[in-house]
Amino acid sequence: MPDHPDRPALLARLASLAATYGYPETAAARLLAAAEAVLAENERVNLTGARDLAAAVDVLVVDSLPVGAAWPAASRAPRVAIDLGTGNGFPGLAVAMRWPDTEVVLVERREKKARAVERVCAAVGASRATVVACDGRELVARRPALRGGADLVVVRAVGPLAPTTKEAAPWLARGGRLVHWKSADVSDDERREGLAAATAAGLVARPDVAFVVSPAHPPRLLVVYERPA
Repeated sequence: MPDHPDRPALLARLASLAATYGYPETAAARLLAAAEAVLAENERVNLTGARDLAAAVDVLVVDSLPVGAAWPAASRAPRVAIDLGTGNGFPGLAVAMRWPDTEVVLVERREKKARAVERVCAAVGASRATVVACDGRELVARRPALRGGADLVVVRAVGPLAPTTKEAAPWLARGGRLVHWKSADVSDDERREGLAAATAAGLVARPDVAFVVSPAHPPRLLVVYERPA
């Protein structure tokens, strides 16, 4: 893939944003390389609607970076994280770049996409990231050690708050957090149903993380639930 003419500016933008969310200095270049790898794979497998690097940086990387603010700053890094329905590797790859020693499990039910995400991970040296080709509801059966073993679960563009919370809750360890990506205008009904599902699973709500990808995109939220320690 030829270099994008705005690559230096995109890298500078990512470096500034990544620093804001506590990422290591090397993360911006690796995240940009991951966006490029997703676009390269997109020529064979439909991973993203982004058609150029600038768009991929917005919808894949910048949208994922705020996960760094959804984890308590004073806490140790997550030991194990799960990206439910990763699709193209994000936001799981952002988790891997934010906490390089975290074991990240990327769950993608479609085999072809899962193998493409594996190649993206290999291209950027995300050696602690593993791709599992299965439906999220099958993960505990496939990886029984993950029951109650994940410190962080991230969910983006998979479904409403209630069913995805119910699906993800069995993986959460004590003190673990479940982070959903949502538009800022998420409905009151979805909020209410999501909180009810979280409460039934023994989780409590934590403050949202509000952010804006760019002036061209509507405001976004991370909706956060936690299993009390």
